[in-house]
Amino acid sequence: MGMRRFACHYLYVSADGCYSKYVVELEDSGRVRAYFPLKEELSATQWIGGVIIISPMYGLEICSGEKFADFLHRAMLETGCEQPVYAWHIADFDLPGKEFTTGSRLVRL
Repeated sequence: MGMRRFACHYLYVSADGCYSKYVVELEDSGRVRAYFPLKEELSATQWIGGVIIISPMYGLEICSGEKFADFLHRAMLETGCEQPVYAWHIADFDLPGKEFTTGSRLVRL
């Protein structure tokens, strides 16, 4: 399978804020290897748009009626320096409102 790269509108690595137009690079295991600004078109990079969050949690779900800010705090709870982290894409997300929609769902990349 090899290394994979995904680009998005917004990347959250903490509950405090986000990066705009970023690339996430994943190892074969699905763990995040690196993330960096999208400055130019990169080969083997898939634009998936929307929101990607980086979380130490291997299993993660959106709770019914949960606000995005609360979800972010919960998703980042176990962050540790040497802990492996995973990338999650939030499909069907309200970008201008920065909030979940009724169709929002999480997909681990």
